[in-house]
Amino acid sequence: MSKISLKFSGKAATMVCIFLMTMIRLLAVEGMWLPVRIGENIEEMQQMGLQLSAEDIYSDSMPSLKDAIVRFGRGCTGSFISPEGLLLTNHHCGYSVIQSHSTVENDYLQHGFWAGSREEELPNPGLTVTLLLRMEDVTARVLDALHEGMNEEQRNAAVRGVSAEISREATTDKTLSAQVVPFYYGNEYFLFVYRTYSDVRLVGAPPSYIGKYGGDTDNWMWPRHSADFALFRVYAGHDNLPADYHADNLPFRPAHYLPVANMTPPENAFTMVVGYPGSTNQYLTSEAVSFIKHKEYPMQIELRTRILDIYEDEMKKSDQVRIQYAAKHARVSNAWKRWKGEINGLRRLGAVSVKQEQEAAFNEWTRLTMGTTFDKLLDNFSLTYAMFHPYRLASQLYIESIRNIELLRFAGQLDRLVRASKEQSMTDNEIAALAAQIMESSRRHFQDYHPATDKRIAESMLGSYLSMASRKEINHIPEILQHRRMNDLPAFTERLFKRSMLSSEDETINFLQNYRRRDYKKIEKDPAYSLYMELESHQRDNIQNHMSRYRQQTDSLYRLYTAGLRQMHPGKKFFPDANATMRITYGRVEGSFPRDGLHYLPYCNTNGILEKAMQTNIDDYQIGERFEELLRNQLFGNYARNGELVVNFIASNHTTGGSSGSPVINRNGHLIGLNYDRSWESTMSDIMFDPDQCRNISVNAQYILWVIDLFAGKDYLLNEMSIVR
Repeated sequence: MSKISLKFSGKAATMVCIFLMTMIRLLAVEGMWLPVRIGENIEEMQQMGLQLSAEDIYSDSMPSLKDAIVRFGRGCTGSFISPEGLLLTNHHCGYSVIQSHSTVENDYLQHGFWAGSREEELPNPGLTVTLLLRMEDVTARVLDALHEGMNEEQRNAAVRGVSAEISREATTDKTLSAQVVPFYYGNEYFLFVYRTYSDVRLVGAPPSYIGKYGGDTDNWMWPRHSADFALFRVYAGHDNLPADYHADNLPFRPAHYLPVANMTPPENAFTMVVGYPGSTNQYLTSEAVSFIKHKEYPMQIELRTRILDIYEDEMKKSDQVRIQYAAKHARVSNAWKRWKGEINGLRRLGAVSVKQEQEAAFNEWTRLTMGTTFDKLLDNFSLTYAMFHPYRLASQLYIESIRNIELLRFAGQLDRLVRASKEQSMTDNEIAALAAQIMESSRRHFQDYHPATDKRIAESMLGSYLSMASRKEINHIPEILQHRRMNDLPAFTERLFKRSMLSSEDETINFLQNYRRRDYKKIEKDPAYSLYMELESHQRDNIQNHMSRYRQQTDSLYRLYTAGLRQMHPGKKFFPDANATMRITYGRVEGSFPRDGLHYLPYCNTNGILEKAMQTNIDDYQIGERFEELLRNQLFGNYARNGELVVNFIASNHTTGGSSGSPVINRNGHLIGLNYDRSWESTMSDIMFDPDQCRNISVNAQYILWVIDLFAGKDYLLNEMSIVR
């Protein structure tokens, strides 16, 4: 074959480069796709470089990628990286677990933890991992149980009934659980069958100055330099089935685990993220987006700012409080910063205007098709939202203010004991067992509780709730908070904390240790419990009941709207919104141009850590001496790329909350990174995805291996992995 030499003028070369870059950006793919249907996307994925088949990714009959992925805890993802149950997830996903093992004398958050052997791995009561065994489209069976003329309440009851029947049939094996989940607001339904393992032990976690490097300062930002990972091990009984913690349990043997790549993925390389994204709202109407942008998020940001200011002030005063409130601060701060980014992103995209244009096109399509199914649909949205949004705002106000008062939230836990004590069918032994269970929960609560901090939060949040609830767009104030004693909030909160036994660990534990059935009357008289019950009663009767009714109406409207959009564009693939079920998203390693004159490169390396560490006034950038010595001397072993140790990279995968801890997988099915964040310009992707801007942030697998090997010196962990170079 002859070689063809092409020469371009400067202008022509520039045009070619622009064309190629445009094509690359177009390959940034929006969507969170169901693994069982990945065959519909596989051709596009293979054109982007994937070497696997659809069955390699998801199969019911043979081991596949899906067998290496788990839901970690309640809101993250993890993946198996060895045949002996070794599990990789994010440091921030395991943060509360690491915190639970930490004390002032033995601070694993600050100094890290590494088990020297299997015997040193730390058990974690209450922590679970959930493994998906199969999923199945059961739409036809669910819809067959419905008929015309049903109202929304009747429809929901029928769906619950047939879903429960399908789930029962799928779980004759008692080690299984099942769930039928709606998609496209109830246009489709899928069955998910799971197996949950409860013996999950902490194996290793880097110190926070590595695993949480940059902290809240860098959260949602690029460049990032965090090794946001932690290692756990899942144990099972001798039959490899779930078993409660026992010293004789054996490491779980997964049907598939991911080889780990000791290589930095090249720019424009194919990437795939498999995990459990929590929720997205891609089909919201313009009115809903406008409400979120102008009303809901600003109120939530204001409330969380007040809470964070108090947390930070108290954490500076005491190492004990710093440890107790580290995870709480991170939880409150995470969404607080994301909401700010989302507002900016929605404004930049002109999201409300874009939605309005889509709605105008939908109305025109409806008119031209002469159909009646979708007539006045968007008008009905407007009428429903006018009634729904005040209750939505009141609900979010209550959640962000009252439920962030730990004393009241803890008081709510004792309501189970009150109700059980009044229930004549409960025996005294059963009540004593429940009291003992709540007592153990109380010990965990008080381990991370500082009454003085919570008292400041209570005073601030009660005041905020009163002032905001009186606004015209909400105007819902519980009767108990209209009492004249609330005019002096400092005195009220002082009395509340002084008189409630629930603010004292000793009083609470002593009460529960000696609990008898008649003692429920003492709980009912406790001022924290009685305040909690009155506030919850108001919230339930005056807010939540109305919320539920209007949410049913909006769900019904969105079911029609999404069905209409799919009919309007029959050749387009519409992905279902994320709902904490397993999804696949794919894209490429690529940078972005977030603002005029600014280019995000796809990689960052250890030089950035050392540069940031020079800013001695920022605590989030301070590092340990030995770590700094390794970096300054460039002791990178065989984990470097062109003499540099790449720490993090960005790619165009569509991710959200719950995608944390998800493996980033290359074209050959190897783990090349660990997803843990998005750039600030990407946060609006829960509502509107922008292929030019949305980038997920991942820890480079090479950096993870370097931390385990050369920093922690735990090469025995590497020996059980399959490391590909």
